[in-house]
Amino acid sequence: MKVQYALHYGKAPDLWPVAIGMKDESTDIFSVPTENAVGTNSLNNAITLLRFNKDQIEYDEVRKDFIEGVGSGDKYYPGIFSDNWIGYTQTRGFLLFNLKEKTFADQIPIKSGDEFFTGVSPIDGEKLQFLFQICRPYYDDGIRLLKIIEFDGKGKFNQISELQAGPHKVGYLEPWAIQNKTIFVYNNDSIKITAYDVNFKPVRHPFCDLFNSLKHFRCLDELIIHPSLPFAILVEMDRDDRANYKVWLARWDHPEEKERCVELLGQDISMFSNQANIKHLICTQFQFSPDGRWLVFQDHSEYAIQKVDSPIFTAMPVSADNPLFLGKPKILGKVLRENARPTSTAWIQKPSGFVASDGKVLYKWELGNLGK
Repeated sequence: MKVQYALHYGKAPDLWPVAIGMKDESTDIFSVPTENAVGTNSLNNAITLLRFNKDQIEYDEVRKDFIEGVGSGDKYYPGIFSDNWIGYTQTRGFLLFNLKEKTFADQIPIKSGDEFFTGVSPIDGEKLQFLFQICRPYYDDGIRLLKIIEFDGKGKFNQISELQAGPHKVGYLEPWAIQNKTIFVYNNDSIKITAYDVNFKPVRHPFCDLFNSLKHFRCLDELIIHPSLPFAILVEMDRDDRANYKVWLARWDHPEEKERCVELLGQDISMFSNQANIKHLICTQFQFSPDGRWLVFQDHSEYAIQKVDSPIFTAMPVSADNPLFLGKPKILGKVLRENARPTSTAWIQKPSGFVASDGKVLYKWELGNLGK
């Protein structure tokens, strides 16, 4: 079947970013429920809001030194889940911070010194329920656990459910995703997806029926499900190697069965372009904006001809009125500092924007200026 959209190489960005240098290096960022700002915990042992003011950053230090290591440990962020709270893992701990009240709750849900967090996503933001991915070392690989834990915001927590989800291998993790409190977990041995409720009891879902009916699917590298609309992005690759990527759009409510899963992205390279020696499509790190109106991903296809892996950020508008749900790809471009690469990204809700950090410089794209 024909690829729905082609990526064009060598073109100028459809939207240039506002680039702002940071006063300190190694500045990592995360999304916050604050207008025109992103957050960081890597400056001055504090939670700091980086507020955008035209081509400058205003440093709003919310609270410092409230624990010994505000930004220490292995950190994973659940994105925006509340109007007041932010949160992130710190190896075995989980920190919740209330931006409005400037209070915090620092918990250690993992008691074993061998286990550690490797991912987190919100289940119910109002109830402070999160799904954590945990690695338990075991011989050459590890055991991967998925746990749903609820917090009270004052230092106490309660584990709701747990699923042992297979191995925790170095270099490849079987993907999982959440939509409307339904959890989708992929198994690479069977090449199947199972849906669960919050108690990890299997439930029937049309997306699973669609994916599990696919023939000759090799290996699922990424699974990204829209927060509310009935579609998902599937990134396929070779089973034994990160190669020969394909990006699929799965629409489980589409009336035509043959069009429920279509190849989304391909390449269009002119023989006269200096990018003509790009051999394979490599698109990764797909993520939807908190409001579900944008999809942004990183295109690493030029890596083979570059010394530095500086991916091309690309945005696609999302609309329920579009038969594909997704509009044409819009080029945002790369981080602009020589020999730099993105280290972290974050979303801004108002105005709708996407921000990347290369550790020293922030790049802000105001997506509302792209048009549809």
